[in-house]
Amino acid sequence: MDGFLNILKPRGVTSHDIVAVVRKMLREDRVGHLGTLDPLAVGVLPLVTGAYRRLTEYFLVEDKRYLAEFTFGLVTDSGDTDGKIECDVDASSVTRERVEALLPRYRGRIKQVPPAFSALKVGGRKMLDLAREGVVLRKEPRDVVVHSLSLVAWKEGRHPVGLFDMTVGKGTYVRSLARSIGEDLGSGAVVSYLLRARSGKFQLKDALTIGELADNKSLGELDRAFPEPLSVLPETYPTVRVLPRALKKIAHGVPLRDSDFLGGIPASLLGRTVMAISPEPLSRASIVAVVRPERPNKVSYEKVLYRESKSG
Repeated sequence: MDGFLNILKPRGVTSHDIVAVVRKMLREDRVGHLGTLDPLAVGVLPLVTGAYRRLTEYFLVEDKRYLAEFTFGLVTDSGDTDGKIECDVDASSVTRERVEALLPRYRGRIKQVPPAFSALKVGGRKMLDLAREGVVLRKEPRDVVVHSLSLVAWKEGRHPVGLFDMTVGKGTYVRSLARSIGEDLGSGAVVSYLLRARSGKFQLKDALTIGELADNKSLGELDRAFPEPLSVLPETYPTVRVLPRALKKIAHGVPLRDSDFLGGIPASLLGRTVMAISPEPLSRASIVAVVRPERPNKVSYEKVLYRESKSG
């Protein structure tokens, strides 16, 4: 089955664990995620199945919203409370006012060093796997974007706790944000709770637990678990509808022309990545290819999906 799933990930399992369960449940090997979540984290974990797995790269640019709890006075090797404690100090001098005074420097485009325990790869191996073997590599700072960051709740104590609401861009690590703020305060800080409330157009209110997905399957209503593809497609990419006769061309990789699309290709789309959708009504439309109109009557393929689907 080609499509997207919005799964509510529980704490204590990896994103790969969820993918493995869904593969088995759907009897579909082509299942992947659209952005990993740490084992400690909960919330929205978008999955992609079937031929749509080839669309993964187009979703990685999406912004994400988190509710994150930072505990001050602690430093761990992983940057969260699942890791080994490296430093434990009395941080009662850290106040809400001091934290809020720091936040403006962490909004907008900032430099950030990815945590050692991350899924980034070095020499073909994940940094977290190397870190578990005692090989800790510190990556160079890179640019990330924090669109919004606010402190919404505060609890005083030896280890004060702050609850932050943030919207961040591609490649931003919440654990690195906690670490940097903690370093600026001289106390250290770790992530003690993390909820992903949104990933692109995938919302927490629409997420299904694995149990609910299993219920849909047992009732023969698995289709209801899959949102309409166009409803979660990033707004970055415009869509064009192909005519029925173009499907055979797409299935065989035959070059397309303006006349293969309903109403032709607007000049404003030349040189852009465009999602070609099937001739069905919008409520049932599927993504059949990713194309790039290069000039009038020349449309190149970036991805062909239609020939990989059951209907192709």
